[in-house]
Amino acid sequence: MKIRVSLAILSVLLVIGILGYTASSWEDVRIVKDREFNELIKAGIQLKVEQSRSEFHLALLVMGALWTLIVAKKDEARLVLADTPELLMFCCANLLLLMSTAYHLLYVEDIASIYSLAGGIKGASTIPDVLGSGINNPYRFQLWSLAGGVVVTALTLISAHKLK
Repeated sequence: MKIRVSLAILSVLLVIGILGYTASSWEDVRIVKDREFNELIKAGIQLKVEQSRSEFHLALLVMGALWTLIVAKKDEARLVLADTPELLMFCCANLLLLMSTAYHLLYVEDIASIYSLAGGIKGASTIPDVLGSGINNPYRFQLWSLAGGVVVTALTLISAHKLK
């Protein structure tokens, strides 16, 4: 029981730490330097968006694995909703994974907005620096939330499978 309570406390601390990190390192997006736009910059942005999409899919996959603990059969390891440490870990993992998916959607929306703004200026040869500015914040926060969500999901699975 002490180990499961410790894992639940660690899960809550991870959520608090990641929320604190995102709140303290948010940058203003309205002030952005321009960059010369060329095919290499375009390819770099597309790679980053693809990487974000892959992390989004991973978050959904991990969330699906986590929710299998709720719908598991009687013979299989399952999450007991009356068990406070497991319920806390389950909620923390879901929160982090949902944050990761929300940051992905925000990131893709920001990138699409930048492209449409840059494309609306005739003869423009620059684009806002999306890789080295506050526009990149949602991507970084997506990555941290996903990492935290995977760790807390692993702790929840360990608790449900091995520590009962």
